[in-house]
Amino acid sequence: MDSPDWSGLSDDELLEKKNLPARLKLDGTTLKPLIQQLYDELSQKGLVFCPPCHIGDEWFVPVGIPAIFIPFFLTHDRLRQLERKIILEVEGERRNGS
Repeated sequence: MDSPDWSGLSDDELLEKKNLPARLKLDGTTLKPLIQQLYDELSQKGLVFCPPCHIGDEWFVPVGIPAIFIPFFLTHDRLRQLERKIILEVEGERRNGS
């Protein structure tokens, strides 16, 4: 994956990027294979519904909308680094809850 133009910004500069989540995509990230794994597991259980996944501010499933929103900071190493620095951990970074 190519480094986006914002990935080299300082922490303070990056925190000023208000519209950054709107510019992020799931395609080409390490999340894409995990989403496919979810869909494969649902299919193996006989479920035909595969909820669409989108980027959001945090983990959530909107009431009445069959979709999953994944925190934007999980889409790029630089964003995970900043999250870890501020929050001291990156929720959802590790697989299988470990």
